[in-house]
Amino acid sequence: MQDSCTLDETDHALINVLQVTPRAHWTDVGRAIGINAATAARRWKRITDSGLARVICYPRLDTWAVYRCMAIVEVDCEPATRDQVVDQLARMPPVASVTIASSGRDLYLTVLTPGLAALSDLVLRGLNRLTGIRGTRTHLITRLFGEGAKWRLGALDGRQRGAVPEPDRPASHLLPEKDRDLLMALADGRRTFAELATLTSASVSTARRRVDRAVRDGTLTFRCETAQSTTGWPVHATFWTRVPPDQLHRIATGLVTRPEIRICAAVTGADNLVIGLWLQSLAGIQRFEEDLARSFPAISVSDRAICLRAVKRMGCRLDIEGRSVEVIPIDPWAASGLGAL
Repeated sequence: MQDSCTLDETDHALINVLQVTPRAHWTDVGRAIGINAATAARRWKRITDSGLARVICYPRLDTWAVYRCMAIVEVDCEPATRDQVVDQLARMPPVASVTIASSGRDLYLTVLTPGLAALSDLVLRGLNRLTGIRGTRTHLITRLFGEGAKWRLGALDGRQRGAVPEPDRPASHLLPEKDRDLLMALADGRRTFAELATLTSASVSTARRRVDRAVRDGTLTFRCETAQSTTGWPVHATFWTRVPPDQLHRIATGLVTRPEIRICAAVTGADNLVIGLWLQSLAGIQRFEEDLARSFPAISVSDRAICLRAVKRMGCRLDIEGRSVEVIPIDPWAASGLGAL
């Protein structure tokens, strides 16, 4: 059982710093928010022990979507077996996220695989064979304009923001399968090089070199994920929209500058742009849609879904209060072994 934990302003500032620089040294984190390194580390341990925040790691998604395969899969399931289905889906390493939704779908998943063949095998022979699943609909992501790693809590004041500038994102390369062991070891994205060396059966210098190369090449994304209930943005909504193809890039790049956007992705199908966002209230859904119509009149909203519960978010299994209880590292290559389920 996790201890209860209430986050204060310093905790939020600490999390915000780690959103910008997830593997920052505690000395740098403390300096940015006005505490010492030991206090920063102690606060972080309390926060992670309570499941309210965690640094995770996964393949860089915008590159993966272009050169490999990333999809949103809608799932319809029998009400009597939904809990069992959700648990099985959440434990699949290629399934990055599992959301129980309102509207015309029971669940939707975010899935990463090495290619179309593996995705087909996962959906047709893996998911559709699970007892209780009535059907699936798959939307391939053709371009990812924004994702949750870029979302910020907004807890830093002007001085603190100046002390933690947003890093330049390197030109990204595709994560090679030979780095699969490193990806698994980084289930805790703040593991030390010594810990990573042990987990990957390498020297500390090799572990450091591999992480440095992954950061330099942009093959991995480190992300400080926080329990949504603590953020002041408790409502998670998804809009399925239709945009004229010749305006898709302009509209999507304009949308991702908004602070509430968590994901913005071009997808296959009649609805060609999916927008996921966190809002401060249910009333914000209507306000967002009104503003969307004013700012981007070419967008047509086809459907809106409210997240009733996030069961898994980018590898983190969540309890009913949204706290992280377990990390199942995202492993796209595991998809080929799931067809026999």
